[in-house]
This record gives sequence, C-alpha cells and structure tokens, in this order.
Amino acid sequence: MAASGCIAPMTAREARDIAHTRLDKYCQGHCGNLAWNNTQKINKRWLVDFDGQREKFTVIVEDDGNSRVTVWEKGVAAP
Repeated sequence: MAASGCIAPMTAREARDIAHTRLDKYCQGHCGNLAWNNTQKINKRWLVDFDGQREKFTVIVEDDGNSRVTVWEKGVAAP
C-alpha cells in the first residue's frame, strides 16, 4: 500500500504570519510601527504588504515558506 499525502496550499493567513515573522526578523525593532495593508497571490507566491512611517514593505512568500523583504521609500515617485 502506497502512502499518499499532499500538502495543502498555503492560505492568505499563513502567508501573513510568515511575512510578519520575516519582517520582524528583518527590522529587528528599527522599522517602527508596521500595519498590514494587503495580501495577494500571484502564481505560486504571496505578496504581503505592510506600511511603516517612512517605508512600505512587501514580503514575498513562496509556497514552500521561503520569504524575502522588499523595501520602498514613501514619497519617492517611480521613474
């Protein structure tokens, strides 16, 4: 008998939790108060947005749980 198992897709809540933990580690208390703004799924990734006083943060969360932080300065127009 073969054991079959599947991993359920990550939920938006799980992605927010991972993103929040990753952002806490990234900021190490230096980013000020952060507010969750938006979560959206694009292909196999979750983009989780947070607003700080001076920056906006997007945490990219992959389906496997890996994540990375991107920082955007507020008030800087895109080229």
